[in-house]
Amino acid sequence: MINVATAARGKSDMVSLPIDELQVGAICRFPLEDDNGLLLLGAGTKITAELIQGLKDREIGELAVRADDVEALSRHDSGAEARRKSHVRPKKSTASAFQAEHPSKWPKGVPLKDNLVDRHHEPYNQSRREVLRGHMKLARDQFEQIGLELMDRKLQTVEALSNLSGAFATAMIDDHDQTVADVVAAETAISLTDRSVKLGVLGMAVGTELGLDGPSILEIGTTGLLHDIGLFVMDPELTMPGRGPLDDDEIWEYRKHSTVSVTCLQEASSIPHGVLTAIEQVHEQYNGSGYPFGIEGKRISTYARILNVCDTYLRLTLGTSFRKALVPHDALGLILHQARHRMFDPDVVKAFLRVESLFPLGSQVRVGDLIASVIRRPINGYAYPVLQTADGQRIDLQNQTEAMIQPIVDPSFNQIRMSQHAMETLRWSPADELLLD
Repeated sequence: MINVATAARGKSDMVSLPIDELQVGAICRFPLEDDNGLLLLGAGTKITAELIQGLKDREIGELAVRADDVEALSRHDSGAEARRKSHVRPKKSTASAFQAEHPSKWPKGVPLKDNLVDRHHEPYNQSRREVLRGHMKLARDQFEQIGLELMDRKLQTVEALSNLSGAFATAMIDDHDQTVADVVAAETAISLTDRSVKLGVLGMAVGTELGLDGPSILEIGTTGLLHDIGLFVMDPELTMPGRGPLDDDEIWEYRKHSTVSVTCLQEASSIPHGVLTAIEQVHEQYNGSGYPFGIEGKRISTYARILNVCDTYLRLTLGTSFRKALVPHDALGLILHQARHRMFDPDVVKAFLRVESLFPLGSQVRVGDLIASVIRRPINGYAYPVLQTADGQRIDLQNQTEAMIQPIVDPSFNQIRMSQHAMETLRWSPADELLLD
């Protein structure tokens, strides 16, 4: 099993707390990290039986917590203190070594894809869902702090967000499909922070499918998290929820945000040059129709080419006050049709399709008289994912290739369908806003 140390690195008042002694219902007052500093549980996370089992499944045997937090987190049975002192860690298995290793130690040249845990035949795990929610909460807290530092011109490091990329990447190794589905799922409205997290996670998933190594995947995640950071210091009217479409002057101003983001980050330490370059190029299109410089093809950073497709998908699946959202299936269809006009890197589009399938993870579909959620990618091809109904029934469409499957419009998400004819005839660049009737 894996030993876990420090919720507050450098503190001397730490006590080892075996997983079996965690109290269901307790609240983590501080973020809990492993001995390499990888985030396990965010501050404010509620301990549940599912979460405890999830930690055990990852072969985590004990937590190191602050001494004054032990009473709140642990069960109060006799002998607990003795068990804490006598707890012995079994040796870590080879199979879990890569998953347990801190992302900063992931080797170059080794595709992250080769280390994904195969959970194709498993349902989603509630403990993973709660861990991901804890990561999202931590991201919001960190972005709030970064926003204050930017306003005061005191931003010196974004190490916390880099660590957050590692936390999401580790979750993706543990269960790729659930991480993508839970984080990228459609919502009625999302903040700038949540959208950046979605972009980072989806970008890491596509980069993994392309065969990139661990260090590259982490840089993609960091790029996604930071790509819109310049909007924190620009006119808030440009991103105000509920406003109408931007006029020509506002579009011109808005398109400066990628270069403003780089300017904001240049003084911060430990940001790789490749990340800064990709941040500036996320909105460049493969055919040269993007901004801010109109560069094209392989002159655009690999990270930016990946995130550009992911950003387009997120924009299409999120409705606004003046534009309805496309159901995920149709958003993917529109991307595929625009790819014929060299709008996107074709290799990235193929990888994106393998990540999401024709019926994207987390989306709702109808099969006969049943309504179900897409929970797993197909083992082969793109068309036959694994579904799960509300009562837990699992439907593997690889075994039902004759089944009629249709995407469902969810009015609560302001969604609409797009006709096949419209997809085939529309010429559009993601650099321009798309108005849907």
